Amino acid sequence: MKARPTIKDIAAQVGVSPSTVSYVLNDSANHKISEGTRQAILQAAKALQYIPNGAARALRNNSSHCVSVALEKTLTQARFGTLLQGIRNGLRSEGYWLMLFDFDSRGQLYPEFIESVLQSRSEGIIYISSDGSDPEPEWRESILSNHLPFVGCDCCPPEEELASVSFDYERGAFEVGCRLLGEGARRILYWRPSVQTDQEQYRQEGLRQASALYPGTEVIVSTLPYESAEDGADVFSHSQVSQLCKQHLVQDIIPRIAQFQPGDAVVCAWGVMARHLASALNGTLRSVKIASLSAGETPLLAESRVLISRPRFLYGGEEAARLLLRQIRGETLANNRIVIPPESPQYIEL
Repeated sequence: MKARPTIKDIAAQVGVSPSTVSYVLNDSANHKISEGTRQAILQAAKALQYIPNGAARALRNNSSHCVSVALEKTLTQARFGTLLQGIRNGLRSEGYWLMLFDFDSRGQLYPEFIESVLQSRSEGIIYISSDGSDPEPEWRESILSNHLPFVGCDCCPPEEELASVSFDYERGAFEVGCRLLGEGARRILYWRPSVQTDQEQYRQEGLRQASALYPGTEVIVSTLPYESAEDGADVFSHSQVSQLCKQHLVQDIIPRIAQFQPGDAVVCAWGVMARHLASALNGTLRSVKIASLSAGETPLLAESRVLISRPRFLYGGEEAARLLLRQIRGETLANNRIVIPPESPQYIEL
């Protein structure tokens, strides 16, 4: 087998010392090296197909420059894909990378996202919550007892030592409710999935708080039958969810809003709900307003108008990365519990 090229091989080809090659390949800012020499070294490294020894570099620098990100849900959901992109942005800006793990711990003392930090393959953990749930108690105990840098994203663990970035779902729903009621709505129907998550409870409470500020108004709740598996994965595919929404729309939503007055509104938890509702209201019920609390894009029909309030997941992911990196650097945190406000409600129309 052909021996792997080394720093000495690059140095010999360019005509510089091995230490100069090392400074360039490790992007050292403490040594002045001309741009011409730098480019010659990089070109020689590519020509020789030099591969850095990541394990040796991590040992030398006492840093893997990698972070464990634990995520159970599918990345096809806008909420989780956007969170992950924000985390990636925040890490990449400081030269860090991420390794993605699920929550599986079968046959192991700890789940892999914790094992990775204990074995120095990564330096900290960002835990992306499944529907607002905290990490398992035994996981939190191992994180605390081993003093592992940690940030819970989209959850708020009970231990004050554990940092978190969460989203103000209640405020988002409250602002949407106030906007609709201020425009003259007397009744708001909140169309939500039947899953009992903190997110949905916060949103429902936010709408009720808005209604309490406007005497003579009411919030009605309609729940779409929907299930999640015990491991947090979705039971239904996107097409099945779409079909469920269409059925529930005909069986429950349309009969409920048949007596609504102009200006009354339906607030949808999911974008797919808003899309099917907009299609159904193309006729005589166009005077009923539609709002969506979804993080995903809401496809609009011609001449449709939807009031949108989205959680700022991209920014939240970036904040989670920054909060974790500060722990990794050993900085003192004045505030380790960050709550991200939502985007202000705005109408989107074609």
